[in-house]
Amino acid sequence: MKPVYKFTAEIRVQLQSYKSSQQQQGYAVNYVRQNSNYVGTFLEWLEKQSLTLQQSGFTEVLDFADWLKQQGHSVNHINKHLSSLRSYFTHLQNEGCPAPVAIGPIRLKGGIRSMAVHGLLEKPELETLYENYTIKDERSHRNKVIIGLLVYQALTREELETLRPENLKLRDGKIQVPATGKLNGRILNLQPFQIIDLQEYVLLIRPKILAERMAERGGRKPDKYQPAKDIQRLFISMHGQEDIKSSLLHLNYTLRKTNPKYKHAIQIRQSVITEWLKEKDLRTVQYMAGHRYVSSTERYQTNNLEDLKEALNKYHPLR
Repeated sequence: MKPVYKFTAEIRVQLQSYKSSQQQQGYAVNYVRQNSNYVGTFLEWLEKQSLTLQQSGFTEVLDFADWLKQQGHSVNHINKHLSSLRSYFTHLQNEGCPAPVAIGPIRLKGGIRSMAVHGLLEKPELETLYENYTIKDERSHRNKVIIGLLVYQALTREELETLRPENLKLRDGKIQVPATGKLNGRILNLQPFQIIDLQEYVLLIRPKILAERMAERGGRKPDKYQPAKDIQRLFISMHGQEDIKSSLLHLNYTLRKTNPKYKHAIQIRQSVITEWLKEKDLRTVQYMAGHRYVSSTERYQTNNLEDLKEALNKYHPLR
């Protein structure tokens, strides 16, 4: 079945230009279609991570390759995806379109080892992201709560969108994280200051956001709007979106001003899990991270970042 992707008009134009360019170079129809589908898979993955194409580069390509491996794809199949990406990035640069930094020839040799654990933030840097974020209005209060759940509970975007108010057990100082398609459900402890922020958010801030959201939807696609979903969600978009993808994208820009090393929410999760492993045993961290398999947690174990860099260079010779 042909994949169905939903992209912006700009990206659709770029993809069509890429296909036309390959056709003009005499490539077979099936080859052109396959390349386009591989690129589409990457762009869809970026969108799910709340990233733009311009924000992607070496690190994001490795994360994407790691994700493909977790989906059960062979190294040979992953190499085909990466070859298509290199071709697409080159096409964008030749056309003068905004494109990621050149990533050079990409080809994996053998297995993929611990690719997710790189570009990490240290614990003080993680806490600074939360502490330095100032609450000024309803939106920033909501964002502060979200940052806390990223930094102290290592939640994913999908989990943030799945949360409901009833998942908060504030009297017990805990949060019940529902299971998703990839991660197990779990009950995690909240920090004392998170409890205060969450209580104010649920009792005062969220009702205001919800009331404004309901009021502004009068003439905006009423046939497609489902208010019940907003009522159920813990976190609500401020501008009519049905999820918080755009909210996280804008939050990324703000957090980069606090720390230029910050890239995206996935980096926070990777960093937090790595920090947990310095203090807790493997099985405890597996539960806290929601990993179904302990091997997923083991990927974050690294005692020497220099050894890790050497492994990355060995298995991912991008230069």
